[in-house]
Amino acid sequence: MNCVFCGSAAVTERPEVTARGYRRFRCRDCGRQFNERSAGALNRTCLPSDIIAFVVFCRLRYRLTLRDLSEIMALRGIEVSYEAVCDWETKLLPIMGDVLRKRRHGTRRGPGVSWFVDETYLKVRGRWAYLYRAIDRDGNLVDAILSEHRDMKAAKAFFQTARATMGYRPDRITTDGHGSYPRAIRSMLGTTVRHRTSAHLGARTPLPLCRRARPRSGGPVTGCAASARRDKQNMIRINNV
Repeated sequence: MNCVFCGSAAVTERPEVTARGYRRFRCRDCGRQFNERSAGALNRTCLPSDIIAFVVFCRLRYRLTLRDLSEIMALRGIEVSYEAVCDWETKLLPIMGDVLRKRRHGTRRGPGVSWFVDETYLKVRGRWAYLYRAIDRDGNLVDAILSEHRDMKAAKAFFQTARATMGYRPDRITTDGHGSYPRAIRSMLGTTVRHRTSAHLGARTPLPLCRRARPRSGGPVTGCAASARRDKQNMIRINNV
């Protein structure tokens, strides 16, 4: 293990461990001490990393609010505020997203891969922007970007990042029929990708997001509006880290 401060390999393991059970090290070059998770996003957190990762997983996988997770942890004898759970989620979302992108990069689910592309106009930090988004036929998010304009340049940039994220080209793309899509698809993905237009199929809601719609005051928000709102919140969280 190299030093997290100077990068030196001259590291000696200390006999004592941290209060959470992590090994401690000392760099012989710079003289500074560190532990196993000093360079990680969860350094100085009050719980072990595996417990925090499990809490964030439950937050994303099931219909659980921040206060629900705080109560569940209290039943297990661990007192954690809902603000702490929100802070963990903010720290781990970008890391988990990068790991998932690398894991699925270049992995096709089978023949006849289809992407469904649409864009939503929403306000981010007081400024209106277009949220370009693509999902596959299973409802999994392919990629999403924010753009100030809805034009050819934005469409080309979106397809370029989506192809770089997935590592392959789809066989078919369904859009809402905007005039910039046909040329952008031919330029960025090639002429072999089939393009079709549909006002309904192009605006499908990602299925996992729809099933995990968070309950809000006045009833749960579902559908494309709820999905766009969650995509907007996730983009803001990633930009803040």
